[in-house]
Amino acid sequence: MTKMLKSRFGRVGPITSFMNGFWGRVLPVLLGVVIGNGYVPCGLAQSDLTLDQQRQLYERAQLWLDQQDVQKYHRIRDQLLDYPLTPYLDYRSILVNIGDKPPLVIKNFIDSHRNFPFAGRISAPYLDALAQKKKWSVLLTYQKSIPNQEKYRCYYYTAMWHTGRKNEAYQGAESLWLSGNSVSDACDFLFSQWRKTPLFTDRQIIDRMFLAFEQRSFSLMQYLSRQLKTEQAQAQRLIDIYRDPKRVLTLMNRDVFSEDDAKTVVLGLKKWAAEKPIAVYSLIAQHQLSLLSSEELNHLALYVASQLLDETSVSGITEWRDQVIAASGDAPLIEQRIRQEIRRGDWQRIHRWIRYLPESQQQLPGWQFWLGRSEIELGNEAEGINKLAALTELRSFYGVAASEMLQQPFVYRTSTLSYNPDLIEPYKQALTRIEELIERGKLAASKSEWRWLLQRVSVEERAMLARYAATAHWYHLAVVAAIQAKLWANLDLRFPRAYLKWFEFFGNKNKVDPISLMSLARQESAMDIEAHSPVGAKGLMQIMPSTARHVAKKYQLQYHSARDLFNVEKNIELGSQYLHELLTRYDGNRILAFAAYNAGPYRVDQWLKDSDGELDVYRFIESIPFHETRGYVQNVLMFENYYRYLMGIEGDFLQHIEVETKY
Repeated sequence: MTKMLKSRFGRVGPITSFMNGFWGRVLPVLLGVVIGNGYVPCGLAQSDLTLDQQRQLYERAQLWLDQQDVQKYHRIRDQLLDYPLTPYLDYRSILVNIGDKPPLVIKNFIDSHRNFPFAGRISAPYLDALAQKKKWSVLLTYQKSIPNQEKYRCYYYTAMWHTGRKNEAYQGAESLWLSGNSVSDACDFLFSQWRKTPLFTDRQIIDRMFLAFEQRSFSLMQYLSRQLKTEQAQAQRLIDIYRDPKRVLTLMNRDVFSEDDAKTVVLGLKKWAAEKPIAVYSLIAQHQLSLLSSEELNHLALYVASQLLDETSVSGITEWRDQVIAASGDAPLIEQRIRQEIRRGDWQRIHRWIRYLPESQQQLPGWQFWLGRSEIELGNEAEGINKLAALTELRSFYGVAASEMLQQPFVYRTSTLSYNPDLIEPYKQALTRIEELIERGKLAASKSEWRWLLQRVSVEERAMLARYAATAHWYHLAVVAAIQAKLWANLDLRFPRAYLKWFEFFGNKNKVDPISLMSLARQESAMDIEAHSPVGAKGLMQIMPSTARHVAKKYQLQYHSARDLFNVEKNIELGSQYLHELLTRYDGNRILAFAAYNAGPYRVDQWLKDSDGELDVYRFIESIPFHETRGYVQNVLMFENYYRYLMGIEGDFLQHIEVETKY
């Protein structure tokens, strides 16, 4: 008897029904003819290999494809028909010499692999290969519409030029040219041909210089200025004002004032305002900018006001700034002003500034919380208590904070989910494939498959997939699905007790509450052991390699390389030791330790220095200037609450030291 792959659905050959379809009949022929050196027939008989043997053969096929030996793979493919990851080998095989394949083969492959994440990735290497081989007519046969990505738009219009559609190519060239940043090298040929025509003039260069000025790309401005033939004076004005923005004053006194001069003045004033906002404010206050349109003047005034947010010393400026911001309806700027007043403790101004927000923003729990507090502080106790009491119904940081202020227990309103396996029956092949990817340690591919699957299913099906993933102990995948299914009240799915033994072991060893560690890991990575951030943080607790080296050296812990951070045990060991170090630094205060874990202790120390012991705990959290860190601290505190509730462990939302500290 053949030993078939066992999944949670029972005995399944995950790709058998798929391979019995059109592509299952055609793929071996097409691949054999187009890719190989000759036709290699592949029968559809089921393999007699065991699962372990299929895995070994799969790895051998990977090596053959590393060497671009597609023929060897085709000869054994029929032995892997029942192996879930065989479509990945098919994908790799079609990439070999992909530029030699006709568009029909690529389109058929994509159409027959819609359930796989690589279906959305194959067009890019195909277009790259066609461009490299200069198969421009083939490229246009395949790419019927304008691509989104810049490089492929360059290819698209270059192909038009080579196939005689030059007017369209030049229009495309102009659209790509008008960028304030560098453009893909793939456009070089297209631009060189466009520049030879009467369509390209110094006007295009000047227009792009304005865009580069706006994007603060001075090197691009200099590069462009060297290409001019007749407009050197205008280019030099732009460059001079970029270097010394106050030169706009001279430009404003010119007898002849062109449209380009007006644009230059606006750009120069904005750059000057970024450096010396009071100087530009003075020009506005003295009505010296009448040459600007009302729209330009209003836009400039709001920008200047934003640069003056921290100004308190010059008489008249704060009043003008506040009038401009209040009238603007600009929610982010108004929110910054509210937080400034929260830092100062001016409850009358807090109340007034919140009312300047758009109505929808005012109703957000955070601003309702501060409206309630300001009402109480201003003597309107009944109204303030009513506002806070309404928040206690909400499952949020501000809901718990309101309950704490009213000295009443927070009531958790949770939901459960009845599992209905019929809803995910259509996706059993994908789930079997994900299971095998996880078993083989291909976690990045499993996450890609999971995201691709979630995009294709209904909200109700996502909920069932979240439950399935939780049962399978696919912790990160369960969290992702629960969030996409908006299962906000289902705390079991949103907050898995993942890797609990290691959190408890290292938490107890390093004198850190294991629940704090779990909550921090849930915030940092959503329990993804292979998470990596754009700045280099890695693993469950998102540790920077430099931090790992520091902690390992200081506490004599074993650590070899950044790869160690993807090991659950090592990551939690280092992360728990680092959090203990921060808690020690801040006398056990979790608010400060969590903020430092996210933003660094240097910044937290600076924030404490700036506030000078004038803030209570809630005002300090709300005053954290980094949006990310502010939300981070609030989330980890809430996640601790959730985990305590789920695990039946007593604990305070805020500890005594955190409430009593003056920040």
